[in-house]
Amino acid sequence: MKKRHVLRALVAAATALALTACGSTGSSDTSKSTSTAATSTASAASTSSGSEADTENTITIPAGESVSQDSDVTAMVAVDFTTMDPMDTSDTLSGGVQRMIMDGLFGFDENMQIIPMLATSYEANDEATEYTIHLREGVSFTDGTPWNADALIANVNKWADKSLGLKRTTFLCNVLDHAEKVDDYTVTIYLSQSFGAFISNLAHPATLIMSPKQIEAGEDACAQAPVGTGQYKFVEWVAGDHMKVELNKDWWGYDADVCGGTALADADAGFKSITFKPVAESATRVSAIQAGDAQIMWSVPTESVDTLKGDSNVSVGMGDSIAVWYFFMNTQKAPFNDVKVREAMAYAINKEAYIQVVMNGYGSVATSMVGEEVQHYKGNDPYSYDPEKAKELLKEAGYPDGFTTTLMYSNTTANQKKAEFYKQQLSEVGIDLELNGMENAVLNEKVQGADCAGADAEVDCYLSGWSTSTGDADWGLRPMLATESEPPMSFNISYYENEKVDQLLKDGLATADEDKRGEIYGEVQDIVWKDLPLLCIASDKNIWATSNNITGVYLLGDGSIGMRNARMAAE
Repeated sequence: MKKRHVLRALVAAATALALTACGSTGSSDTSKSTSTAATSTASAASTSSGSEADTENTITIPAGESVSQDSDVTAMVAVDFTTMDPMDTSDTLSGGVQRMIMDGLFGFDENMQIIPMLATSYEANDEATEYTIHLREGVSFTDGTPWNADALIANVNKWADKSLGLKRTTFLCNVLDHAEKVDDYTVTIYLSQSFGAFISNLAHPATLIMSPKQIEAGEDACAQAPVGTGQYKFVEWVAGDHMKVELNKDWWGYDADVCGGTALADADAGFKSITFKPVAESATRVSAIQAGDAQIMWSVPTESVDTLKGDSNVSVGMGDSIAVWYFFMNTQKAPFNDVKVREAMAYAINKEAYIQVVMNGYGSVATSMVGEEVQHYKGNDPYSYDPEKAKELLKEAGYPDGFTTTLMYSNTTANQKKAEFYKQQLSEVGIDLELNGMENAVLNEKVQGADCAGADAEVDCYLSGWSTSTGDADWGLRPMLATESEPPMSFNISYYENEKVDQLLKDGLATADEDKRGEIYGEVQDIVWKDLPLLCIASDKNIWATSNNITGVYLLGDGSIGMRNARMAAE
């Protein structure tokens, strides 16, 4: 039996939507029949004004008085983009900007609640193996190609194509069977097994919709010149220097009728163009926003928050993050193939001091691989700071005098500060941590692009974070723990291999019962907390800054940029 799901923007949270997508009511009455269908009308309403973010120096711009569509702005970011192909993207920065150029079937509002985008509703069978997607009419790609069933099928076929070897290959390809056209605006997607997180995965930037013409043009075209249905059109990308997008005034999100009654954005929202500039040095980015050379920047270094809050020309925004920062260890190489060494590392790092020294107090100690707001989060007690115990464990493992290892990381100012903190902490227990910071593109090639066994990989230790961008624990665990997710397929930088965890991760996707999924993912989190393939260090705050005459810019919980309803007051 199929159940119809009509999405109402700003009502169904990602977790609740996943429940209804799996054939449950999402209520406390789990025995209730799933055959009763909701019948309300879907609409793509604008994002909620009830954001959890705190913003300093904000202003109010009367309706119709924004000058943003006549304004070219510059946005400064910490690192360069890696690619513009959603299916080959594993960094939040690139995925966030891709969301501005391409829309997905589903997306998120500013509170990480799922909203309908290029889909209006869907139907799923009770086993969660068949999803019939109803598509929004009256939408076109910026190259003139119509958005319809044929366009969706072209994208589904790409998602399922393992031969492409893209970083997000394991995201859906292992469950996608095929897609069938029902009519011009209806497609049924058949899965090879139950997939409890399917709809939330369709809100992830990996499944943003690319023009079929661009897909046909090949991977280089998708990676270097994306074409979508989004609010902005891609203009150019000069690696290491800048990326530029320009406003798509014909974007369907401005049309209330196409949106189902309420437009996604105000008629005067959006900038004429945005030029994104990667600048690794935090002080340079801060100076630029204060001088007016940039109008948007993210993320704001925590040591600069008070300075920017005191600048009347700058508005600072702050919100909760679902991202977690990790210290990865290659478990296929000595000494990290010994769990005692990994445990020693956990005791050797003072997480509370990390919060104060590295994050200037803007953060909290991690209690899981996923953030507390992620569906099926289960917390564990953090490893205490105990350098003497760390030394004992190193001695038991055969390293009484410690050892030397290397940490690889993207060489931003913030990451350098983290790396130096780790070096100092580990030196106290006899571990010499050599620091190897490098440009983001080079790092990705060496670490995420490595196509070899873990024992032969260059990486010893790796500094990075992860945002569970679907809002579901599956995507906060499987990419970093499953054996199939080892580079170059995904983000298992620890080369962690555990048959029980692999099976549990599969079990979590094979059931539509959210209570069972919660038990499964809870067990995974418990196992990993003891196995320690990576150290869960901290969750931070999302902090961004704009010129004080700009509103509507924010960071989602996963750390990606949102500016769908950005507006600017005349100076």
